[in-house]
Amino acid sequence: MWYKMDYKLIHKKGLSRKIGVVGIAILAIAILFSAIFFTQPTRPKVKSSVVYAYVSDFPTLDPCIAFEDEQVILANVYEALVFYNSSNPSSPLTPWLATSWNYSQDGLVWTFNLRKSVLFHDGTPFNAEAVKYSVERTKRMGLGAAYIWDPVKEIQVVDDYTIKFILQYPAPLAQIASSQYGAWIFSPKIPSNDTDATEWFNQGKDAGTGAFTIESYEAGFQIVLKRFDKYWRGWSGNHIEKVLIKTVRDPTARLQAIKAGEADFTVDLPVDYLPELKDNPNVKVLAVPSYRNLLGMINTKRAPTDNVLVRQALAYAFPYDAVVKNVMQNYATQSKGPIPIGMIGYFEDMPHYTYNLTKAKELLEKAGYPNGGLTIILTYTSGDQLEKQVAELYKAELEKLGITLDIREMTTKAKYSLARGDPKEAQHILLFYWWPTYITPYDFLYSLFHSEEKVIFNFAYYYNSTYDNLIDTASRLEGTDLDKALQLYRKAQEQVIKDCAALFIIDMDTIMVVNSKVHNFKPNSAYTEVVFFYDIWVET
Repeated sequence: MWYKMDYKLIHKKGLSRKIGVVGIAILAIAILFSAIFFTQPTRPKVKSSVVYAYVSDFPTLDPCIAFEDEQVILANVYEALVFYNSSNPSSPLTPWLATSWNYSQDGLVWTFNLRKSVLFHDGTPFNAEAVKYSVERTKRMGLGAAYIWDPVKEIQVVDDYTIKFILQYPAPLAQIASSQYGAWIFSPKIPSNDTDATEWFNQGKDAGTGAFTIESYEAGFQIVLKRFDKYWRGWSGNHIEKVLIKTVRDPTARLQAIKAGEADFTVDLPVDYLPELKDNPNVKVLAVPSYRNLLGMINTKRAPTDNVLVRQALAYAFPYDAVVKNVMQNYATQSKGPIPIGMIGYFEDMPHYTYNLTKAKELLEKAGYPNGGLTIILTYTSGDQLEKQVAELYKAELEKLGITLDIREMTTKAKYSLARGDPKEAQHILLFYWWPTYITPYDFLYSLFHSEEKVIFNFAYYYNSTYDNLIDTASRLEGTDLDKALQLYRKAQEQVIKDCAALFIIDMDTIMVVNSKVHNFKPNSAYTEVVFFYDIWVET
């Protein structure tokens, strides 16, 4: 009310009308600013750190050989030449460390123009030599997803910011360069010996260009990332400064952490928990379409699963519908083969196995086991509730056939160590998930079933030259004759399904549970379970 009092005082003192009007105008402006000040919404306070409660540990931090769950970390520490934006399906390939690219008419020469003013975390400038070094080390080591670079015959540095790839055969190199495995670019100042460099990475050191660098690492437990101040995209606006990615295998512990606000992100919770969370205003449940499936790789080298009739019987005995409806509550569909629904190379009419105990019993009789009497060893990942439930349902069905399913819980590292040993001593069935390195049928078909001298992920120990030729030829045609390539990919899938090298169980949604105060989180199907922490911010 002070402004009314002042107005009266002005007139009582006999001041001129002009001065009075000016005074009123000044007072009106003061009132306006006062109103703006008192009605302006308070800017939200932003958390400086977030926690991601993740389901498993990370076997290696070497960007050349990481090929399991490490993308959750590495996609924030390293970057690739190209970024695959799955939310823009009409034009998903986005310039990243490369600003543009072109290729020759025959598809054998690809030229990438590189981004300037980018630094690695060690202060070394990003340039063409670093790209050449990164790809050549990945190819030389020949582990993990190194196969994605098989088309590359030669890499030429044209100048500091131009690099040329000479291919042996046409291939979609821009897609390859967007891979979530094996395509990360790193500083050439790492230890020169490959083994020494791997040890160096696994100590928690890094050499990326990403928004975050590794601050600390406790193998098997947790990793802490902190922001890289000189990141090329800058830090204006709201951003996270620190990230804790914690291995929490117990799904109940992950549930409690997200409910209590102790974690901001988690994944792979049993679907039984979801109805409770959907009614919780403090979290958001996101069912994200994915190119991920659950398989049971069947050992073709150890009795009795070295017999294709036994393998086919096991496939007919699997309760697919029960898993989809009862375990996944329809957050999944039955797989029709190696390629998941919605991805290029998937065929709705693909011949496949369905639950049929009568057929399973007939096949067992043909194999010489009319009354069963078999013991099958199945391994699943510690803390993975879905794999555990699937195994228990399967066990109940096999018992009806006189088959004992010996279910063994193992850490990821122990499970793979057993599978990569002598096939005649390895598990009969290994449950695990697969998702694409980059978006091509070849990724699934090569990684899972192509003949290999040293076992990486062909845990079926499936060696079939006809199959190999089909997918290798399809891969060479994919860049120039997609229709023909898809015909060959289909024939290859029909062959591996007939040979029953795996249980093709379900194609899954990725279910992520997120703190409701998280902003700007956009899941990307091309980078499985990755949170790009640079993009998000969280209110306190």
